[in-house]
Amino acid sequence: MNKEPKLIGKSPPIQKLRQFIEKSAKSDATVLLLGETGVGKEIAAKMIHCSSDRKEGPFVKINCANLSDTLIESVLFGHKKGAFTGAVFDKQGLIEEANGGTFFFDEVADISPNIQAKFLSVLEDKESRRLGENKTRKIDVRFILATNKDLFKLVEKGKFREDLYYRIGVLSFQISPLRDRKDDLPLLIDFIVERNCQSQSESLRVSQEVYGKLLAHSFPGNVRELENILERAIVFSDNFVIEEKNIMFSRITNRTKVKYRSRYSFEKILDTIIKHRGNKTKAAKELGISRVHLYRLLDELKK
Repeated sequence: MNKEPKLIGKSPPIQKLRQFIEKSAKSDATVLLLGETGVGKEIAAKMIHCSSDRKEGPFVKINCANLSDTLIESVLFGHKKGAFTGAVFDKQGLIEEANGGTFFFDEVADISPNIQAKFLSVLEDKESRRLGENKTRKIDVRFILATNKDLFKLVEKGKFREDLYYRIGVLSFQISPLRDRKDDLPLLIDFIVERNCQSQSESLRVSQEVYGKLLAHSFPGNVRELENILERAIVFSDNFVIEEKNIMFSRITNRTKVKYRSRYSFEKILDTIIKHRGNKTKAAKELGISRVHLYRLLDELKK
């Protein structure tokens, strides 16, 4: 892995999570990470991997939400040529790809009973079989799973296998939402702003009013929402200062969902403005547009 993940914060919930990560890393037992969307389940999984004896091996991840059974089965276990329409060659599955390392299965609650049964077999036998093949292959993989759903309720409703539930819950941890660890917020704000400006000679300053406004917010989207809010604030900041007016709580918190009516993507505009430390005149010049046009594009975010 290129970068070791960081867990930012000093609150009691974060300290407990660090202890869990440290102890889990010493074992090869299956880990189940629970928590709302955006709390940092993937970061915790990467930290377990990076602290374990498998750190030199691959860290492979998958999120199966909204994928069909056939596609999930092919992606997880691989397939043999001719196994289904479009299978024009043999393909290794992600579980095989994770051999010697860690496999992170995000949103495991979303898989069907059919895939649940096959995945349970992999966990118990440490073997994987490609779609359309009869033979199995031995695997050496550590599994970390995550979900934002209540698995026990799904078991009660018959939507999640009870035997799989107990098999994956050997080591489980409920990650606290950001609203329950507001003490970590100032550290997170500083870390996210610094990370977004780390390639620049000057850093942005965050006004005290910004901390107050963010501390009063409930953060339904957790740390991921905070990241999006701050990235957006950097775009709108002037004179190297993020002010209270730059903090906007919008339904559009994921910048990948923003669609412009121009050929300029939000990502390109954001990166260019950050590159020039908030100087929109220089950013507009690099983008090949007028400053007025740049402001017009930025105004679309407010609509």
